[in-house]
Amino acid sequence: MILQPNIQLYNFLTPTVLFFLFATSLTLLATAKNNFYIYLSFSIVAGILFVFFHTLKRDTRIRLVSESELLQERINIISKSIEQKKKLLNTLPLKYQRVSSLFEVTQKLIELVEPEKIFDFLIKTLANLFPQVDNILLFNFDKEADSLYLVRSHKEKSVVIEEKTGDALDKWVLQQNRSLLVEDITKDFRFDYNRVSAYTMRSVSSFVLSPLSIEYRFLGMARLEAKLPSQFSLEDSRILRNVCDLGAVVMERAKLFKRAQDLAITDPLTNLYVKDYFFQKLKSYLNRSSAKKSPLSIVMLDIDDFKKINDFYGHMVGDTVLRKLAKIMSSVVGKTENIITRFGGEEFIILFDKLSREEVLDKAEEIRKTAENTLISFRRQKVKFTVSLGVAFYPDDGKTALELINKVDVLMYKAKKKGKNRVCSS
Repeated sequence: MILQPNIQLYNFLTPTVLFFLFATSLTLLATAKNNFYIYLSFSIVAGILFVFFHTLKRDTRIRLVSESELLQERINIISKSIEQKKKLLNTLPLKYQRVSSLFEVTQKLIELVEPEKIFDFLIKTLANLFPQVDNILLFNFDKEADSLYLVRSHKEKSVVIEEKTGDALDKWVLQQNRSLLVEDITKDFRFDYNRVSAYTMRSVSSFVLSPLSIEYRFLGMARLEAKLPSQFSLEDSRILRNVCDLGAVVMERAKLFKRAQDLAITDPLTNLYVKDYFFQKLKSYLNRSSAKKSPLSIVMLDIDDFKKINDFYGHMVGDTVLRKLAKIMSSVVGKTENIITRFGGEEFIILFDKLSREEVLDKAEEIRKTAENTLISFRRQKVKFTVSLGVAFYPDDGKTALELINKVDVLMYKAKKKGKNRVCSS
């Protein structure tokens, strides 16, 4: 910008000075024919000035070209920066929406304490935050089995999810305990895409996965899928991780809350329900059975000669017998809505819901036989025990909780009077 006026000045002065020198030289030549040295001096000066101004013009032109290139480069950089900022401005509404959504997610998640509701909310939240997804899979982690299992999915009705316990991608996240972004499974050297069922069965190309974990405690995992490649970015991965971290904290709190509840309603020795909880459930089940005319029955059992076991072998063996009987009952009853309770001391009671008379009697007999055939080893001694059982049915043996308890208690002691190790019913 400063050199441009110098070029104009040069263009004006150069011909003027040269013309002046030439005219002066002619004048001297005409007036002083013999003064050859004066003419020669002016000619040399004129040549030197011409070379000087020509060199100045060339160097100035070079500097101008260089400056022009630098300016053009700066213009290109600024233009590129403007384009990037335009793109950023275009994404700001989405980012603002996501940040606002995360704040709402936080407010709503902290109110949840039931695992099922937490899973439902996480699936719904991820579907809203990532409209580009085709499928969402939510896995829980079974610590005892050291494996994942699918608890929720968001997909089209026609889509079949075969990897109920996860695949290579999920196991990678489980082992690494960190997020995974796959832009195109066919170009990712870490995985054999022919062994990824999401690709072979559902034509999924891009993935983003994040663990539900607190430090090194792994609770589960979330997985987003899209059929088209490059559908997820690092920003998406960060958003997913934020949601999962929050979800993990809430899930951990829900587990601790459930554990506290379980401790309040379970017997610490046998891990069965306590008497107060049994009466609460019995009243609820009676109301339901009365309204729906569905069967309901209770089984009371007592360990035969339990005092002799404690006196002869000691209370440690007695506690072992109690725990063993609790396992036998749990195995026979199974994971159902039926309630197994330590009623007091060596007495237990089982609430059977929606089972026929024959089914209940069969289960009572199975418990008796299993207990009779069980042998407990303790300090090179073999300990055996038996149980006596009474079975009462609603409404034949009683229409209220108290009537049923009194009736089943009478039937259990009837079994003891008849010789123990047997089942008595009305």
